[in-house]
Amino acid sequence: MENLYLLAILPPAQLGGQIHEIREECAHRFNVKAALKPPVHITLFRPFKLGPVLEKHLLRQLSPAAVHPDIEIILENFDSFNVHTLYIRVVKNPGLSSLQRGIARIMNQHKFAPRETKNGNTTFTPHITIAYRDIPAETFPLMWEEYKDRKFQRKFTADGFTLLKHDGKKWQIFKEYRLKQEPEALTLF
Repeated sequence: MENLYLLAILPPAQLGGQIHEIREECAHRFNVKAALKPPVHITLFRPFKLGPVLEKHLLRQLSPAAVHPDIEIILENFDSFNVHTLYIRVVKNPGLSSLQRGIARIMNQHKFAPRETKNGNTTFTPHITIAYRDIPAETFPLMWEEYKDRKFQRKFTADGFTLLKHDGKKWQIFKEYRLKQEPEALTLF
């Protein structure tokens, strides 16, 4: 049986709580609840399925991606993907893009998931989802009117990334990778 996984950056608990409150407010006001299911996160590699035999291989292969400096994450205001997703914009920066590319390279090289490309290039628009999937077409303009000029500015330092695993009901933290400047030294004994 295959399991469902997701690679993401989780913000610090306090900030994650503040953003979850925004998601709950939006869910209550516009009757959209799908975004409440996953934890507050920035997706580094979209959900993918993997059999148990490859799970240990995945855990080992992701370790080199953690050889990366900490990343300053800046969250700035709201944006949308057409009329199907409302999100908090994550300001693009070279460190975040580098981490995401490294993870995508590992995922594609080891064939853990189908290649993610659009016009021949890997796409990455960092964001934190507020509402998606269950937004009725007639509701989105009202939602967008409320959030398009709303200000939201926070920052945090990402010192790792997380492999989440779905247990059939919700996402669980499966493994956390701490970012580090140098690879761990190999020891013989």
